[in-house]
Amino acid sequence: MPKLKFGVRLNIQGEMGAGSAGFAYALEMARIAEDLGFDSIWIPDHVENAHLDRAKPILEHWTTLTAIGAMTKRLRLGGHSLNNLFRHPGLFAKMVATLDEITQGRVIVAPGSAWFEAEARSYGFDWDDPAGRVARLDEALAVMRALWTQPVTTHQGRYFTFRDAYCNPKPVQQPHPPIWIAGDSTRTQGLVRRHADCWFMYSKAPASVADLVGPMRASLARPLQVAVSAVLLAGKDATDTRRWAEIYAAERQHRFPVPPTVDDVLGANLLGEAGAIAERIEAWAAAGVGYVVIQPMPPVPGMRFFGERLLPRYAGGR
Repeated sequence: MPKLKFGVRLNIQGEMGAGSAGFAYALEMARIAEDLGFDSIWIPDHVENAHLDRAKPILEHWTTLTAIGAMTKRLRLGGHSLNNLFRHPGLFAKMVATLDEITQGRVIVAPGSAWFEAEARSYGFDWDDPAGRVARLDEALAVMRALWTQPVTTHQGRYFTFRDAYCNPKPVQQPHPPIWIAGDSTRTQGLVRRHADCWFMYSKAPASVADLVGPMRASLARPLQVAVSAVLLAGKDATDTRRWAEIYAAERQHRFPVPPTVDDVLGANLLGEAGAIAERIEAWAAAGVGYVVIQPMPPVPGMRFFGERLLPRYAGGR
């Protein structure tokens, strides 16, 4: 079997059939994930509920991640994905280094350039066109890498200015925590080339993944890990699988410029019994994927199904 690692997206906003949007539910998921043998947990980064109704509850990302990091022992901790508009890169570099110290090297930094305009405008965060948001993230990543690796940082850029800035202690992970760039637009692929240790893409058919990964790796002089985030609709009959896919598609109608259809969800993700799911995972592995982050529906039963039925097949990768 291919050597793969697996993460699970925790639920902090009551979506995807979750029984709660509260911290106790998220912590329970994390502890079960650690017991089952998952490598990492992932939490979305919003200040308003992005997938149900903006007025519904959602926990703040970094506070929740820090608390879960302090209450677990082994799990790596990531944002799915981190919103670059919310935190100044100087402060965020310090936050990352501090959490890496608290957890002794378990942080993954997975930023995105932001997509939820209504949320940004309601809170007064700066909002720009896609090119501007990607440019801001590009500069933020350059500054954070400098703060994590250089004794002192001076920077004068389009968005940020630093003069003789210190960031000590440095992260436990050297030269810095791994950077996962989320997304696959043409502009985002530029960020992957310049900054990424891992390219973090939403699930696609294996052939589509291979078409993206091959040219990207050929253009780089360094190794590049590839991760796929996928919805898990496991152990259900065809009717029930379609019902859950309809729920997921409805929750994502405002998420993408071209909203996913139910058939899109069924065609690009993980569904069926354990054997069919393993076939899809192994096809992704053949296309260059080394890490799969599942978004189970419903969250806890789906996570248990995967942990009990799938993870043992890939135990050599952990």
